[in-house]
Amino acid sequence: MKITDVSQYVALREALVKEKSALEARLAAINRALEGKNPGAAGKPGRKPGRKAGAPRGKRAKNEMSMKEATVKALTGKALSRQELLAAVQKLGYKFTAKKPLNSLSTLLYTDKGFKNSGGKFSVGK
Repeated sequence: MKITDVSQYVALREALVKEKSALEARLAAINRALEGKNPGAAGKPGRKPGRKAGAPRGKRAKNEMSMKEATVKALTGKALSRQELLAAVQKLGYKFTAKKPLNSLSTLLYTDKGFKNSGGKFSVGK
């Protein structure tokens, strides 16, 4: 073997080793991004920011009566709109922990067959 062949071999080998280390560094960066460990990378797909999985939810209010009982009591003898009903239920002492209590009340009104809606006013129906 000639000296030029050996020097050519050494130069090619050094070039391949350099390229290999560059590729390994790139692959490591890609893996970090896919695992979400890189602060500049996006988080894991499918998770919304906020409460961590397994973390306890907010405390539930201790009410003397259920929301349905309070609603029936507030609607006894009169028909009320959702906003009026919300105020009446809260006046009876029912405490909501939801950020939007009107949504909770609306769910009850529209899903429970015991309430009738007549022109935006709700009443107890049988």
